[in-house]
Amino acid sequence: MSRRPRRWTIPFTQLKPGENRMSFDLELDEIGVNEHEVAENPLFEVLKQPVLVELVITRTGRRFLVRGSVKFRAKLQCAVCLEEFEREYDEKLAGEVVAEGEVPSIQGKVPDHADRVRFDADALDLGSLVRDTIHLAIPIAPKCRPDCRGLCPVCGKDLNQGECGCPRQEPSALAGLEELKNEIAEPPAG
Repeated sequence: MSRRPRRWTIPFTQLKPGENRMSFDLELDEIGVNEHEVAENPLFEVLKQPVLVELVITRTGRRFLVRGSVKFRAKLQCAVCLEEFEREYDEKLAGEVVAEGEVPSIQGKVPDHADRVRFDADALDLGSLVRDTIHLAIPIAPKCRPDCRGLCPVCGKDLNQGECGCPRQEPSALAGLEELKNEIAEPPAG
């Protein structure tokens, strides 16, 4: 059984010196991303397919400056009100890929936010740059909207849909210490 070549793995022979413009519509499994990918972020529900990657790869010898964008849609759960929502992402991607043993470029010639990746093969593997861009774009605590009011701490009603009628009592910053002080002051019954 022959394996289909991965479109995001580009043989060096296909990259001419200077700028190379490329665009890919990638399925998640092609870049090694599971649709429920970000395990450390339980509010990341699902990554919608496909992922659009647009790149300019500048080749100088065995060095490659990769710039472009990764566009995708993610289904998330709001960390404040727990509602599911979808968001479009258009993330910048920048990386310098250098052969093993070569010294990376001088800082001024490569964007400060560029990742540096070393390779020792005969093809440029963009999978890790794309995966990292997706992972870094998804917030740890996503909000469905900037002014999300969340849930009532008493009854659990979504306050974005209106007030719930529960009495509002601002908790004292020292309430826990006050309870501890009262427990210590009262001797145990016995």
